[in-house]
Amino acid sequence: MPTPSPSRAARTVSSPSAPASYEAALEELEQLVAQLDAGQLPLDQLLTRYQRGAELLAFCRARLEDVENQIKVLEGGALKPWDAA
Repeated sequence: MPTPSPSRAARTVSSPSAPASYEAALEELEQLVAQLDAGQLPLDQLLTRYQRGAELLAFCRARLEDVENQIKVLEGGALKPWDAA
């Protein structure tokens, strides 16, 4: 009987990888919120999904902060209000 390779076993135990982009993280986060709101998951799955959601939220916040810092540099250190019009 073949045994799984160490790298394969490590992948199944470790948490999911970081999202490829802000948009991917946001999409996954929206799906998790929908699953949590449905209230149809067992408690252990609720906890796992909540933890993943917290990771995604931290990723999104960090990415937004990075972009804000880049904008500050482009604006000469002073963050100016954004005009939608």
